[in-house]
Amino acid sequence: QEGPLRIAEVAGVRSSRAHPSRIPSFYDSLLDAWRTINRIIEFFPLHEHQQVRILLAESLLGILSQRLLPRADGQGRVLALEVLIATPYVRELIKDEDKTPQIKEAMMEGAIHGMRTFDQHLVELYTEGLISLEDALSAATSPHEFRLLLTKATGQAY
Repeated sequence: QEGPLRIAEVAGVRSSRAHPSRIPSFYDSLLDAWRTINRIIEFFPLHEHQQVRILLAESLLGILSQRLLPRADGQGRVLALEVLIATPYVRELIKDEDKTPQIKEAMMEGAIHGMRTFDQHLVELYTEGLISLEDALSAATSPHEFRLLLTKATGQAY
């Protein structure tokens, strides 16, 4: 248990608060889930990276990343979420440094598990009229990918 607790401690969660029935949380202003995974791993010396990848893959339940965007109607803000669930496939991707970037594709295809990328949720929020196109594009992890997803969802070129 020392490994997962150390990961939580390095990520900003005090070990005195870590408990098996609680889920440690981590805040960073990074863009997306797979970069958050890499960020946690980079807290450790290079010679420990593979061990940390294994411990993280075995202990991670998921990652929720969020951004608050202005509502299109000007009445407050709306939450955009990116959701990564630590499925067996995602755990294998975490363990292999060369495959970690593939987590994004796993998220895009993982709706059945409740996963989605920021760009996918931004398309949903925009098509529902909750956010403006300008705000969606500025918040997108990849404006190009956002446009492709939006074109696919609406049948119109953006």
